[in-house]
Amino acid sequence: MGSIVRSSKFRHIFGTANKREESFENLRISVSAWDTNFVTANPKYISVNWNAGGGGAFCIVPQTLVGKLRGEFPLFSAHSGAVLDTAFSPFDDDVVASAAEDHQVMIWRVPKDLEEREENVTEPVAVLGGHGRKVGHVVWNPVAEGVLAVSSSDNTVKIWDVGSGQLRQTLGGFKDAILSIAWNYDGSLIAATCRDKKLRIFDARTGSLLQEGSSHTGVKGSRVVWLGNQSRLVTTGFSRSSDREVYLWDADKLEKPIVTMFIDKSSGMLMPFYDGNSNVLYVAGKGDGNIRYYEYADDQLYFLSEYASSDPQRGLGVMPRRGVDIRKCEVMRFYKVSGNSLVEPISFRVPRKSESFQADIFPPAAAGKPAMSADEYFAGKTAEPVVVSMEQVFNNGPLIVGSGAPIAGGAASAPAVSSAPAPAPVQAAPVASTPAPVKASAPVQAPAAQQRSPGTPSNEAVNNNSAEIEALRKENARLKQELETAQKQQSESETSSRATLQQLQQAEQKVQESQQNIQKLQQDLEEAANNNKNNNKEIDEELEAKLKAAVGDAEALRSELQRVTGQAEEYKSKLSQAESDSLKQKESTAALQKELELAIAAANSLTAAAEKAVECIS
Repeated sequence: MGSIVRSSKFRHIFGTANKREESFENLRISVSAWDTNFVTANPKYISVNWNAGGGGAFCIVPQTLVGKLRGEFPLFSAHSGAVLDTAFSPFDDDVVASAAEDHQVMIWRVPKDLEEREENVTEPVAVLGGHGRKVGHVVWNPVAEGVLAVSSSDNTVKIWDVGSGQLRQTLGGFKDAILSIAWNYDGSLIAATCRDKKLRIFDARTGSLLQEGSSHTGVKGSRVVWLGNQSRLVTTGFSRSSDREVYLWDADKLEKPIVTMFIDKSSGMLMPFYDGNSNVLYVAGKGDGNIRYYEYADDQLYFLSEYASSDPQRGLGVMPRRGVDIRKCEVMRFYKVSGNSLVEPISFRVPRKSESFQADIFPPAAAGKPAMSADEYFAGKTAEPVVVSMEQVFNNGPLIVGSGAPIAGGAASAPAVSSAPAPAPVQAAPVASTPAPVKASAPVQAPAAQQRSPGTPSNEAVNNNSAEIEALRKENARLKQELETAQKQQSESETSSRATLQQLQQAEQKVQESQQNIQKLQQDLEEAANNNKNNNKEIDEELEAKLKAAVGDAEALRSELQRVTGQAEEYKSKLSQAESDSLKQKESTAALQKELELAIAAANSLTAAAEKAVECIS
């Protein structure tokens, strides 16, 4: 009796790596041995732990700057020790937290002039201290604004209210170094794996230990991830004999795992990533190029397929669902750290023929909007993440949140989470390991400039507009110069194409003449042979000499024909290349012309706004 094939919408998911020119090159990625992903991503940026000599730094690269990064790109550098982990806020794409060996966590806001900036960013929005040893992991709460979990080598997990700079809770009881932490779906619980081979679940607000169980018995690292809104977890680790394993757990009973899976005997750490929108678990191995994926259903993990690459991965970052390309049926996008200088996007897609929105594989997903404030969260309120219809993202493009940022590739598809400009840095006071809240030396507040009435422009606004106008004028001059250069290159390409065409026509004419001469000689030889047969006489010396000379000429012409034919093929190849270059130049010219028109229109609009602002002030 034949086996029954299990039905699944995601059975045929396949992964495709971006081309080299569509990846991020010329990076200096950290070589730290700490178990980290090295890279994190959102729809606007990727963040990479940087290999900085002396002190610690990380680099934030806009998603649009694929290819080779310029040599002196600005870094975020205020840590005195190596940066071990970074995490973007789920509610503001311009806010990022960093953890380092200097025992500190820093909160940063990405400057608007990042791409043009020459100097490093050295002033964080806030500094969160109080950790006794190096800080290894930072993870934002998925529902409450500004709530951050931080694990440290001092064997504690601290829960911070970033907005006020207060330490609100400390989770203890660990007997050794904490290896990974993860929030559950509604942000009320935290799961943690530890080098003491225990899996623990805490109430993040009260600090109480809810569950504890024995996990992987190997001495190497272990990680944990929640399975969406299910009360289930997955851990990865090693057995006592160093076999790589995956465990499926019931969060309410940690006596033993529900499912135990043996993967292989490789030595690299397993990195689990769960997509709650498709119920697919991705398991990637450090040091190899494989990404296995399983579908979770009925308390089982069903193997779907495997992405394989010959290039090993050091770490992986994940794009939030609001940033994937839904029009291409992309359900997951990883950012693979390959070597010490390359981050390569890998897209996982479900093959579909229809170009319309596929509601069955794109249910509503996290909208990047908080469900509650930090005060409401610590007061005991519970709520699930705010979601947005993926059809809106399908129509408008990736959803950028926070800072009033525009939607990449379209208009806004959901209300963005507004946030204040970066306030002055705030240093939290050192604290003991007690769970009592500790106030920072000064709360983080929005600048007073935000209280100005929207209808009353300030001198600073006018100055900013003038500066933007001047910048736009410079940009217009640059675009005009690029347009002239493109037009010149196009003209040179067309001249070269005409010259190549003329050479090709001459070569073809020589080929035709050579073929005609060969045919005539062959006819002469045939006539001479026929005459020889009919007359049955000896060929006199003169005719024999002529025949030998004709044969020699024929061989020479054949050789010439081969040479000319090869030259003709070369000319054809050059002509095809020239036509292709000409077409690219025309497209580039049209794009530059359009960019120039848009820039001029923006400059005119800003000029009018500045003049109106000056009138209002005067």
